Amino acid sequence: METISTLDISTEGEEEFEIQKQEEHSETESSDENEEVLTDVEKPSDALNRIWSPSVYGYVSKECYHFAGYEITIHQSIDHFGAITWPAAVELCHFLECNWNEFNLDDKNVIELGAGTGLVSILAVLLGAYVTSTDLSCAIGNLQSNVMRNTRWKSKHQPQIKELAWNVDLDKNFPQLIHHYDYILAADVVYHHHYLDDLMATFDYFCQPDSAILWANKLRFNSDCEFLEKFKAKFDTVVLANIPHAEVIIIKGTKKSQLVNT
Repeated sequence: METISTLDISTEGEEEFEIQKQEEHSETESSDENEEVLTDVEKPSDALNRIWSPSVYGYVSKECYHFAGYEITIHQSIDHFGAITWPAAVELCHFLECNWNEFNLDDKNVIELGAGTGLVSILAVLLGAYVTSTDLSCAIGNLQSNVMRNTRWKSKHQPQIKELAWNVDLDKNFPQLIHHYDYILAADVVYHHHYLDDLMATFDYFCQPDSAILWANKLRFNSDCEFLEKFKAKFDTVVLANIPHAEVIIIKGTKKSQLVNT
């Protein structure tokens, strides 16, 4: 049975009466505004500070994945599109792990465009590839941290982390006589809709006659579908996977056969 002291009952009755009086007064002053009525209940001295002082709580989240027999720990950031792991990156990793016989990355030269948190690049390293992981300068720090932390003592070849802005100084920074890639990997890179022409030009630059683009993307907007149609017109394409639950497609692109023959 609950017991209540007479002092508590008395105080409660007085507070109830006071609240009713204040509510009636409030209703006459405003018919469209609800105000919280404060009673003379004793509060800790720092109550107002705790209620009104603004507080900011920030943290960098961490996600764990398991691919190729390893636990991959990804630290995300909060300052850039590429600072989180997007769905297509996870699905591309699943695909590469399950289809390693067909797409064997061992000792292959691989470049990832828009690597973001680096999940796909990390898996490619663990699968034995020579990996160049690229993104904009604002994402490089977190990218390098994730890649190096997850591949240290586990990599067959030391991964490279490089800044790459789509269609900017590619001849200078990645001369084709020196840089040749068997696979160009990209996941969820179609989001900067003002730079899609530059992305297409970058795909075209790195895709040599014996190269293959493995591109995974979640189609969110009409512009994503339009880019997909342009991609199909630019390259010979094969849909490798369609993952309905994630709304992600994985496409292989190669140089148009007539261009290779000429």
